[in-house]
Amino acid sequence: MIRTGSIRQGITWLVVSLSVLLCAFTALVLSLMHVKQLNENAELRTQDIAKVVAEATSRYLLFDDVEGLNNYLRYLQATSFLQHLHVYERNSVADNQRLRYFASYNREGLSPIPVRTEVVESFKGVRSRSTYIEAVQPVTIDGEILGFVYLRGSRAGIISSTWKTFATASVMVVVAGLFALLVSMRVRSRLTRQLDHSVGIIQRISRHRDYSIQLPESNLLELQQLSIAVNTMLSRVRQHLERQQQAERQANELNTELERQVQQRTTALRESNEELMATLEKLHQFQRQLIESEKMSSLGDLIAGVAHEINTPVGLVLTSTSILQDKLDLMQEKFANNTITRNDFERFMQASDDNLGLIQRNIERTADLINQFRQLAMDQFAEEARDIPAYAFCQSTIAAVQNRMPELAEVDVVIDCPQDLHIHCRSGPLLHVLTQLVQNSAIHGFEERLRGKITLQIQRLDASHVELRYHDDGAGIPEQLGRRVFDPFITSRRRQGSTGLGLHLVYNLVTQALDGTIDVESKAGRYTEFRIKITA
Repeated sequence: MIRTGSIRQGITWLVVSLSVLLCAFTALVLSLMHVKQLNENAELRTQDIAKVVAEATSRYLLFDDVEGLNNYLRYLQATSFLQHLHVYERNSVADNQRLRYFASYNREGLSPIPVRTEVVESFKGVRSRSTYIEAVQPVTIDGEILGFVYLRGSRAGIISSTWKTFATASVMVVVAGLFALLVSMRVRSRLTRQLDHSVGIIQRISRHRDYSIQLPESNLLELQQLSIAVNTMLSRVRQHLERQQQAERQANELNTELERQVQQRTTALRESNEELMATLEKLHQFQRQLIESEKMSSLGDLIAGVAHEINTPVGLVLTSTSILQDKLDLMQEKFANNTITRNDFERFMQASDDNLGLIQRNIERTADLINQFRQLAMDQFAEEARDIPAYAFCQSTIAAVQNRMPELAEVDVVIDCPQDLHIHCRSGPLLHVLTQLVQNSAIHGFEERLRGKITLQIQRLDASHVELRYHDDGAGIPEQLGRRVFDPFITSRRRQGSTGLGLHLVYNLVTQALDGTIDVESKAGRYTEFRIKITA
């Protein structure tokens, strides 16, 4: 089942999704940059405070003035950012320098922190933690280090600013999404208005079968190209229907004129015409189904092929009957004037025999074409599936084709198939598929070659599927045909009598009667390979 979607929904989701993603990405990048800047500013501020305190602390350490330093540190209460501050003095005992606690500052309401001598000794500078920023700054006088200042600042402000930044970014994304939704609704309304109008016209054409209706021009390039293509197709359909009606009128007139003199031949011709009209009616129904299922692209080829294949013998029949009627009128005129001679009668008989023979051959050709059309329906393959020994079946099928086609005598056929492989499917369709492929190789692949090779490989893929690979090293399929080889009336030998229905029938048998798939790969002048996967 084909899942359908709406262009309106597609445009809306596309515009909204791209806008939201772009806005979210931009907001995320800007937020991260802002958070990074906040952290850098906080670290720089912490380092600056540490430097200022270190410069002011040097004289207190020099004179060992603990009380003065504590009084100085009380002024740091005005800096809400600062949480804790330790001052350590470097003391030399027996040439072993070590740090000792000298003074500290703790913000009101916060508990003191342990001595951080190990931190002071491990790094110099500033670094960030999850909830605070710490910095270490040496206290020097004339290049001599008297001690160190350890400072810890709060990151609460940074965390609060980070949350505000991401909240603002989220609001921006939501606003951008709403704005994109409004823009997409406006855009899709403009784009789909003309498309809806064109779809309505096509539905009216399909419903009323009025092929004189034309799609209007559009200011959008894609819709303009669609209008041109549909209008061209409708013109061709209308021309075909007019030719068909004209052919019907001519056939009825000729049947009336020939009814008295060639009753037997006229009866056969009338029956053939009735069968032809039934076939054309079926093809017309098929044409409507193609239009309704939007398979517009192949309709022109189908109608052109049917018209070419059937109009050719019908045209010859009409020409022969016209000639025969002229001869008959001339003989009637001479008979009425009593001027007919033996030579005139013999020439009339000879012309009648030749024209009636031509009429018979072309009616038989029309009947053969109709029989080939019937094969496309596959009514004759309504048999039940049965168990088939694959190797023996392929061997007997290819042998039968070789007996009917002497040109395959110099072609080497290799069957690569397990002897014990059995497949469960309809034998009639499978027989016709293999026969048609071998015949195509003989007629098309090895037409201009004395020798060749055909390889048929069969293997089981799983419990319910079998793959057949048919490969020949013949002339290959012309590049201009490509995948169109499965379309009806596609052939490179139309002038040699081919109808182009063989591979189309093979495609229908594989996909419908055998419930499978078929693919083709070919290189012109090198090889052709068909890969068939069936349910068996």
